[in-house]
Amino acid sequence: MRTLVRALLSRPAALAAVVVIMVAYLLLYLWLTGDLSGGGSGGWQAVFPAWDRVWQRRGPFQFEPVGLLALGGLVWTFSLLNTLIAASMGLLVGLNVVAGWWLWHRPRQCRPGAGSTGLLGSLPALLAGGACCAPLILVWLGLPIAGTVASLAPVLLPGAALMLSVGLWRISRHLAPSSASECRGLACNPREGRRR
Repeated sequence: MRTLVRALLSRPAALAAVVVIMVAYLLLYLWLTGDLSGGGSGGWQAVFPAWDRVWQRRGPFQFEPVGLLALGGLVWTFSLLNTLIAASMGLLVGLNVVAGWWLWHRPRQCRPGAGSTGLLGSLPALLAGGACCAPLILVWLGLPIAGTVASLAPVLLPGAALMLSVGLWRISRHLAPSSASECRGLACNPREGRRR
């Protein structure tokens, strides 16, 4: 799996795609948890008075903010651990999406059997990545089922991280050619597959 991550992050286009997906996931996660919101008064402000609260929990996998960042109309109640959790999950989602796309665009002779390739093979992992935000979306929308689903939150975040990691591991197994004669170095080059 390390080889796949290194290969993905060494290519500028793949790295850019991973970063864009990670930042989008990070912002969505912070918005849905309430760490990032509107209502700023304009201008900018950065205050970090409460570093002693960095480990204080306000819920399962939710930690107290240690500072406040305000920029224009946006207010970010900064929690270091919430931001790290969101960035880690966003990175896993980004790696799964790009690796799934990479697997889908491999040369035909290098692809694994039908039914396990491409984005369909990483779909369970991507759904898991959204599972940790699903209760927050339901709460945000004010739907009555939100309370029931929110009670599953302590299980959803670690479960999503586990499924995303397993999905990435499975994709990395499929991208490694089974024999040296197979694919001849094309296993990780989607452009070669397009020429055939």
